Amino acid sequence: PDGILENAQRGALLIDMSSITPQTSIDLARAAGEKGIRVLDAPVSGGEAGAIEAVLSIMVGGEQADFDAARPILEALGKTIVRCGPHGSGQTVKAANQLIVAVNIQACAEAVVFLEKSGVDLSAALDVLNGGLAGSTVLTRKKDNFKTRDFAPGFRIDLHHKDMGIVTDAARTVGAALPVGSVVAQLVASLRAQGDGGLDHSALLRGVERLSG
Repeated sequence: PDGILENAQRGALLIDMSSITPQTSIDLARAAGEKGIRVLDAPVSGGEAGAIEAVLSIMVGGEQADFDAARPILEALGKTIVRCGPHGSGQTVKAANQLIVAVNIQACAEAVVFLEKSGVDLSAALDVLNGGLAGSTVLTRKKDNFKTRDFAPGFRIDLHHKDMGIVTDAARTVGAALPVGSVVAQLVASLRAQGDGGLDHSALLRGVERLSG
């Protein structure tokens, strides 16, 4: 009530950088359009470090003309800026991003426990893995967290739990199966239930450690 749609001028461009369900963005754009307000959904990826360094990846949904108008603002925040389709498309791509990140972190966490239990030099192992096909931005940004068990939050488990709910819901809506993603969503939920919701999502390692004794 008495929010932005009740107060913004006709012709204003609302750039919504929340991470919400695609349908919410579609509904927002429809409601805004009735009041002559333009909307883009423009969630981001890159974490706290990407925001500080202004190198975020920004995935945008909405009209091409509105995207073109917003580009100078988005370029101040990010490096990879892409219009992915109509309203809701940015949120759909963000949901896919969070799915990939969560599964990637879980795989890295399992590898860390496997390596340590095998008596391998973890630092050396992660360096060589990151130089091959197993390498990823996730491993680059999170390997120090794994090595030091420093789970000070860059992106909290609580937030990733929310995002896994979004991708699970959106996938159900379109009829896409997420067999691995559904398992990881439950592992994220389990970690949160054990009181680790305020930790960085690299703390998925703690869940693997508990399962491994």
